[in-house]
Amino acid sequence: MLSMIFKRVALIAGLLGGAVFGSPQALAEDNVGQPSPAQLRAALLQPTDLGSDFVRRKIRYRKPLLDRDYVHTKACAQAVNRVAPLYRSKTATWIVRGELAEGINQFIVSGTASRTAALERAAKVMVRDCAKGRAARLKKDPGATATITKLPVGKLGSGMRYRLMEPRNSDDPTMVVDMVIIRVENTLIALEYSCFYTEYDPDLTRSAAKTATAKLQKALKQ
Repeated sequence: MLSMIFKRVALIAGLLGGAVFGSPQALAEDNVGQPSPAQLRAALLQPTDLGSDFVRRKIRYRKPLLDRDYVHTKACAQAVNRVAPLYRSKTATWIVRGELAEGINQFIVSGTASRTAALERAAKVMVRDCAKGRAARLKKDPGATATITKLPVGKLGSGMRYRLMEPRNSDDPTMVVDMVIIRVENTLIALEYSCFYTEYDPDLTRSAAKTATAKLQKALKQ
């Protein structure tokens, strides 16, 4: 029993803290190049990086917008949950345009190489299990359909786009959420663009992702 408890505690510690159980040399190598909090803060997007009409959002979300109420398969819901630790980062910013209808949330997480690789793999699994490219009806709203497709971001990272359509709002999507996970060395960026009941900019996510990547690369060199 004690052995089982110890194994569970060790597993939880490894997942939450990015711990690597090995020799001191392995631990040192895994933590090489850890950026400082100041470097990570310098990498955050500013409202002016997106446009003159963007401001900071007062409401701060700490979990992916695509929760079980919106996704239409169990595998997709589980995959989204695996990247949720990124949204609990202390280095984050929330930027909005308009009456809270359109905005970008950004979270930056840095850790050991093993922890970063694990989260990056989780992001790729999320895209694989969610971005099926077909419309599916939601159980909570039989009249609505949800479509999740892969979002091309080139070599920046992994991304997907979620579109919710309702019959009463057939011309424009009720909700659009873009999710992009970007890795630069041992640091990850989670970028989420959301738009509710308004026209969305299909090019904003990629533009913001490129700017965020460039800012992080510059910050890591300081």
